[in-house]
Amino acid sequence: MVDMSLYAAFLVAAFALCVTPGPDMMFIVAMGGRGGPAAGVMAAFGVACAMLVHTVAAALGLSALFSTLPTLYHVLRWVGAAYL
Repeated sequence: MVDMSLYAAFLVAAFALCVTPGPDMMFIVAMGGRGGPAAGVMAAFGVACAMLVHTVAAALGLSALFSTLPTLYHVLRWVGAAYL
């Protein structure tokens, strides 16, 4: 089981990173300015979904898996490059 104090620290850090303005906020503002409020809300929803995916991956220990199996990291990296 996960130590609750470590889990609480993780949640605080994740929240602080989510509310700090950065490239995501600039993207949301740009999309809202270009396409109106509906486009801004959709951009914010997309950013929030991406943050959720990254937070869940971190909570499940994906980085530990990649450090244990570096080949898996390289496969995922090339799949992502092919997707783009």
